[in-house]
Amino acid sequence: MRNSNPAIALAAVIALAAAPAGATPSPGPEPRLPDRVTLVYTADVGGYLEPCGCSEDQRGGLARAATVLSRIRAEGAPTFFVAGGDLLFEVPPDAEAHDQDVLRARTLGAVMRRLGLAAAVAGERDLFLGERFAQSAGIPFTNGTVLGGGLGFGALGKVPPAPVRVAVVHAGGTRAALARVDEARRAGIALLLAAHRERLIDDDQDRAVLEAKVPVVQVSGRGQSLARVDLWLRGDLSRPFAVLPGASQRDEELALVAERRAAYAERLARARSAGQAPLATALEAKLRELEARERELSAAPLPEPPPDRPALRVSFVPLTKDIPEDPAIRGMIDAHYREVAAVNLARARARGEACPPPAKGVPSYVGAGASKGACRACHPDAQSHWQTTAHAAAYETLVRAGRQFDLACVRCHVTGWKEPGGACGVAQVAGREAVQCEACHGPASAHVRDPPGHLSREVPATRCLSCHTPEASVRFDPARYRARILGPGHGQPSK
Repeated sequence: MRNSNPAIALAAVIALAAAPAGATPSPGPEPRLPDRVTLVYTADVGGYLEPCGCSEDQRGGLARAATVLSRIRAEGAPTFFVAGGDLLFEVPPDAEAHDQDVLRARTLGAVMRRLGLAAAVAGERDLFLGERFAQSAGIPFTNGTVLGGGLGFGALGKVPPAPVRVAVVHAGGTRAALARVDEARRAGIALLLAAHRERLIDDDQDRAVLEAKVPVVQVSGRGQSLARVDLWLRGDLSRPFAVLPGASQRDEELALVAERRAAYAERLARARSAGQAPLATALEAKLRELEARERELSAAPLPEPPPDRPALRVSFVPLTKDIPEDPAIRGMIDAHYREVAAVNLARARARGEACPPPAKGVPSYVGAGASKGACRACHPDAQSHWQTTAHAAAYETLVRAGRQFDLACVRCHVTGWKEPGGACGVAQVAGREAVQCEACHGPASAHVRDPPGHLSREVPATRCLSCHTPEASVRFDPARYRARILGPGHGQPSK
């Protein structure tokens, strides 16, 4: 991975040639700006080093981001990696996870330095542990700075004078940024970068509002994508930048055409089925028109920037699983997991954590779904089928990834986390490993003593959603996923 400082690179491009040793510098022409500068933008990372891995199609990961940045820098234009706020934390660290959250924030800071982060505007989530900690994490937070002498960057209202000025609005994402475009235009801002949502998953979209008086760019949170903005510094830089459509905008239009084509195809099938020949003929013509438009869009090259005025193009790079991981960053993240495991396990053993006692008359967990648990005696078919499901392997997936002592993961991979009779801590999970029967049907102590009652036979979707969150299960559908765990003796007739 390229480890050069982009600020130094741009400074070298625009600086005057060095005078001979001992010579007195003489006045010369104004330094010449490069023809193109590339900004790469992230925000609202919330401490996510990478997705949790619970779904195959999860986007994100700093090791993938490193690969993308290396590819962009290899194109040769001065490249600046910048960030809005809310990088270090998603929520305030609580007492139990404090040490892990601190380690993660420090690792994120170290990785961002390795990625060559040039500047970032701090958000309130970065300050959960105070300004001193935020500074110690190594993120180059700033209210406003000039990157290499040609590009001003900072919070709106605090961007210093520079030939080109880019501002961050850290308050409410795209909507809040659009409310301040007039202010930005008066201040000579060329581009607004939106950041901060009440929750990281709110309005979690890559978005470019290019028709605004000042273009606004928002990138999805939790490090799922990078926004790329190419700036051509041509002609009179006081003029508004010409906004060029990019690959992302073309892909959006192609998606709309495909959606319309699918809708017309459904209407055509219904018309043919109903024997409506004239309507079918009209729909066939419309489909041919849409197909031609799709071919035209796919084949058309992106427009070239004008030679005599500034221009910009916005695109997004989703960090999908087909992007290879940078080995050095992968190593830093893996080292972090090993450190977290050692710290959490030592802490749990030292404290001897215990679950709270059950309230009078309230059932507790008994580990009834384990391979030799109490469920098998009465429900052998259901138990045998459970062992074929992903629920039965939930804890083992953490072990294989070295994450079984990770407090961000373990609660959804064991049964009865922190509940009476359940898994009481990362060192106290014996007999409660994996998503056992009780995880869905509720604590079974009363049911074991007095079957067949005292148990929830029907499982509400809300119980599933406590772990199958939008972050962990990208396209979770309760009905579709429930079908995967049904089988003989478990929602279906026994063998």
